[in-house]
Amino acid sequence: MHFRLPVSQEILAEISRIDRFQGLWSARASIPAERLRRFEDAARIQSVAASCRLAGIHVTDSEVAGMLRGDSVHSIDADQIVGYSRAMQAGLPAEGQLLCGDLLRRLHADLLGGRGSNDTSPWRSDVLHREAFDAGGQATGQVFATLPPRMVEDKTEELLTWLEFELRTQEQHPVLVVATFMLCLLAISPFERANGRLARLLAGLLLRRAGYSSVPYSSLEARMEELRHEYFSSLARSETRLWADHSNLEPWLTFFLTVLGRHRERLERKLELERQVQDYPPLQRAILEAVREHGTVDAALLLKATGANRNTLKDNLRRMVQRGVLEKIGERRGTRYRMSSGERVGLVDISVKP
Repeated sequence: MHFRLPVSQEILAEISRIDRFQGLWSARASIPAERLRRFEDAARIQSVAASCRLAGIHVTDSEVAGMLRGDSVHSIDADQIVGYSRAMQAGLPAEGQLLCGDLLRRLHADLLGGRGSNDTSPWRSDVLHREAFDAGGQATGQVFATLPPRMVEDKTEELLTWLEFELRTQEQHPVLVVATFMLCLLAISPFERANGRLARLLAGLLLRRAGYSSVPYSSLEARMEELRHEYFSSLARSETRLWADHSNLEPWLTFFLTVLGRHRERLERKLELERQVQDYPPLQRAILEAVREHGTVDAALLLKATGANRNTLKDNLRRMVQRGVLEKIGERRGTRYRMSSGERVGLVDISVKP
């Protein structure tokens, strides 16, 4: 297996912006560890929810937050949803250990909610046609062909060998290597189900391994969901004749870099917001970050995001609504919060005191 990855001026320019921001992020001494932990928690909720929705599972960010908190939630997909979060936190093999087929099968089992440390998923043994889903979880009719079962194991092992070689030699840029690996894994689809979720999960984990330490603090999967149409259309264009060395990788690589560009912009706004809200009390800063991340939130999600006492949270929300920072929507159990209309378009510029 060999891919000579295209490097246009546009691709080079976006990679340069991503790498330049990574250098700035690495020097982020001003962000307290507790704030970074909250960034990561919010991003994990978004990632789980967005990746599952791309797979046709109907779930909200708030429902995911409840499941990860351990609430009793009636959902036939609960094990898979919690499994995605566990797989994100488990990460990749220790440094120096190869990502091989057995480890891939174990990670896939974890993603589907496997409990045992030695659980592994079997390679796919049936013909599979993957479907695209719309925002409501309904199949769109767009179908992606995958490799026949007899080729799955060998091609997957070949792909993993290529990945390890490219990341270790660094002859081609790691971002492009990870993007191409994701495309190929989707084209193979080595398991009976959840191949898309596995590919999205691995994209983030591999970027972290390649040194992009900013990845966990904003959701790549949520950015992919925002670009749902581009996700499926670029996949269709670049999968064509992929194994015949005549594919056009540029549509997929451009899409992947667009996702990373949005990820970078999101984190840039987080850093700017951190600079602007230093005068807010800690709990209100945490509330604002959760609202920024999720757009519209309920008390259950805020309890998970902030770790606050319910009464203390309620009192701070009341004060933030009174001061015009947040808007309250609905009543009683249906109450939700979002940034006030003046604040949703820009960064917070209202000075709120404890």
